[in-house]
Amino acid sequence: MLNICRNELKKLKRQKTARVLWAVGILIPAFGTLLCIKSHYPFRNLIGMIVMFGSFLVIPFVFSVMLLNLFELEERNHTLKNILVIGIPEWKIFLAKLASALVTVVVLTGINTVYTVTGGIFLRNYIPDVGRIFGIYLGTSLCSVCASMPVVLLIILLRKRNLTAMIAINCFVLIDFLFTWQLSMFHCLDLHLPVLAAYRITYPLTIMDYTDNLQHGLDMLYYPMDKGLFLLGATAAVSVGISLWLYKRQEADV
Repeated sequence: MLNICRNELKKLKRQKTARVLWAVGILIPAFGTLLCIKSHYPFRNLIGMIVMFGSFLVIPFVFSVMLLNLFELEERNHTLKNILVIGIPEWKIFLAKLASALVTVVVLTGINTVYTVTGGIFLRNYIPDVGRIFGIYLGTSLCSVCASMPVVLLIILLRKRNLTAMIAINCFVLIDFLFTWQLSMFHCLDLHLPVLAAYRITYPLTIMDYTDNLQHGLDMLYYPMDKGLFLLGATAAVSVGISLWLYKRQEADV
C-alpha cells in the first residue's frame, strides 16, 4: 500500500497542474500573512484568516483537484488494467490515491504553520506555540476535507469527462466556502451542512487569545461536538464507500 502511495505521489510530482496547485497553496496564505502584518492585526486575526481561507477554501480545493488529477491520469494513460493484471485490487489503488491527496493536506498545513509562526513575530499578542498552531490547522483542514468528501463521488462519476468534473468539484468547494463565509457572520445557523458543522465544532479550538467579546461568537456558533463529528464521519464514510463501489463497477464494465 505504501509503495502504491509513493507511486501516486511521483505521478503528481511530474504534473504541471500539481505545481500550479502547490503555488496556490503556498501563495494565498502568504498573501494573508502579509495583509495582517501590513494592517497591524492581532495575532488571532491571522489565525482566523488562515483557517477561513486556508483550511476551508485552499485546502479543499487543492485536495479535490489533486485527487481528480490522479484519476484523470489513470484514465488518460489506461494504467489501471496493467496494475490489475499484477494482482493489486482496485480498493488499494483507490485508497492510495485518496491517501496521496491527503498528504498534500498535511504538507499545506505545515506550510500554513510556518507562515503563521513567522508572521506572528510582527503582530500583537503573538503566541509562539507551534504545536498548537499546527494542531489547529490540521484539525480544521481535516474536518473541512471530510465535509468535502462528496467531491470524490463527483470525481468518480465524471472522471471520463475531466473538464466537467473540474467545474463540478470547484463549484462544490466554492459553494461550501460561501456557506462558511456566511456562517462566520452568524448567518445560516439553522442549516446542518457538513461544512458548517466542521466550522462550528472547530471554531472554539481556533481561539488562542480569548477575550470577552469572543463569547458572543462562541455562543452563536456552538454545535455539539459528538453530533458534528458523527455528521462529518458519516459524510466521509458514505461518500468514500459509494465512490469505491462505483469505481469497482466502472472497471468491471470495461
